[in-house]
Amino acid sequence: MSTVRVTLDRLPPTAIVEHLLLRLRGHIQLLLPEIEAKGWARYGQEDQIRLMTASVRDRFNNEPKTGPAVVRCVYAQELAHICRDLLALALAEPGFEQPYPAAAS
Repeated sequence: MSTVRVTLDRLPPTAIVEHLLLRLRGHIQLLLPEIEAKGWARYGQEDQIRLMTASVRDRFNNEPKTGPAVVRCVYAQELAHICRDLLALALAEPGFEQPYPAAAS
């Protein structure tokens, strides 16, 4: 149990986690329309992109509001991964064969 306690004691302060969540939410809100506006349909990728953006929005809208601080930290990590994957899609050219990022799965 002492290892768990030490790990929990190293969590960032709540204010920092909330600030990070706010920034990540903002980035995701900017990236989603950029991705959706690309010409994915020309290459038969529209369904995959629509499914991925719906999945991201679902995760984005089901934010844990209560619970221990560790839950908020894990959620911040999830949003960071999603944000990274969305950025990769925003920079990608439609039709370019590449493995879809983790947010799409």
